[in-house]
Amino acid sequence: MMRISVTIASMGLVAAVAVPLVAFASHGKAGLWEITTHMNMPNMSANIPPDALARMKAMGMAMPGGNQSFSSQICMTAAQVAEDQPPPSRNTKDCTVSNLKHDGHTITADMTCSGEMQGTGHYEATYDSDEHYSGSYSFTGTAHGHPGNMSSNFEGRWISADCGSVK
Repeated sequence: MMRISVTIASMGLVAAVAVPLVAFASHGKAGLWEITTHMNMPNMSANIPPDALARMKAMGMAMPGGNQSFSSQICMTAAQVAEDQPPPSRNTKDCTVSNLKHDGHTITADMTCSGEMQGTGHYEATYDSDEHYSGSYSFTGTAHGHPGNMSSNFEGRWISADCGSVK
């Protein structure tokens, strides 16, 4: 059960980490941003034994896979907004970003992960203003030996210059 939870968390982590990466290009504004992600991990439940799924359901846990949405907030400093490279993340120490390109208001990049999570991903985001962007991300690979493919659509919205208390 623990290994399966780690697998699900690992795949979700790639999605969660990839989304903020696009906010670090020099197209946005410093301050508080809210990022909403709609994630799809087809067939993720197929990798979980039926008894483990039953226990998860009995504990009120959301079933993995399918479509899931979540929102998070991040505080961007002026220095982070000005960077053309995303800062390193401790959660993706075995992942590297490559082919980072800016074309007008669109940013694209690839991610390659090795280690416990292996695979490749691609993301693209377009800023329609310095207060809003939207994009997509896809990842194909394995986490702890279990195949896992996921895709997501995301949207970033600038909230205010004052970060206050980030949720």
